[in-house]
Amino acid sequence: MKNAYLRKSSLFTVHCSLPNGFTLLEVLLSLTLLTIILGAAYSSFFTIQRAIERFTDVSLKYQDARTALDLMQREIEGALLKNPMSPGRDNNDKTTFIIEDRDIFGKTTSRLHLTAFSFKGSGINTISYFVQEKDGKFTLIKGELPASTSLIDKSLTEFISDKRYISEIIEGIDGFTVETLYNNEWIKTWNTEQTGKLPDVVRVSIEFDDKGKKIKLTEYAKPKVGRQL
Repeated sequence: MKNAYLRKSSLFTVHCSLPNGFTLLEVLLSLTLLTIILGAAYSSFFTIQRAIERFTDVSLKYQDARTALDLMQREIEGALLKNPMSPGRDNNDKTTFIIEDRDIFGKTTSRLHLTAFSFKGSGINTISYFVQEKDGKFTLIKGELPASTSLIDKSLTEFISDKRYISEIIEGIDGFTVETLYNNEWIKTWNTEQTGKLPDVVRVSIEFDDKGKKIKLTEYAKPKVGRQL
């Protein structure tokens, strides 16, 4: 009799120790907490993703702008000029260095046109830098072709509008400015047909937007060919 009582008591103890499941309130609380945690996780994920995308876009813009400025600096420093004032010159030998001040929908931009050593290979090329407007932003364009064919059969306008010779350098910029120091003032025009010489120093700037902040990167260059170092 005593053993039977002990067995019943043990079964009762085991039965009472087993879980009885979750109540509806506990399930709802668990789901609510899970929703909050997942929402916070997804929010953090998308915030981080947007930050990475923005950093990538901005860092690429900085990199592209700096690369373009470095390239223009080297080309300006390697600019060539044969005396445009000398009589009896052959048009096949024509070289030039032109800075033009342009206005595009109220925004001041520049056009640079020069003859310089090519970094694509051996030889001398005619090179142009200018911008084209699209949706309120500018794209910096580069045109390049052998100097021997640059202005013989083409005007400057025809050359820079010929898609066979141009390529996009950087998109989505707000400004492109080329200036030269003359009489202690920075001016935005230069033409070797009138001056008869290359500028002493050139300042090139590219502007773009970084989340509402205007960024302006600038590079300076001094033409060196034919001058004492």
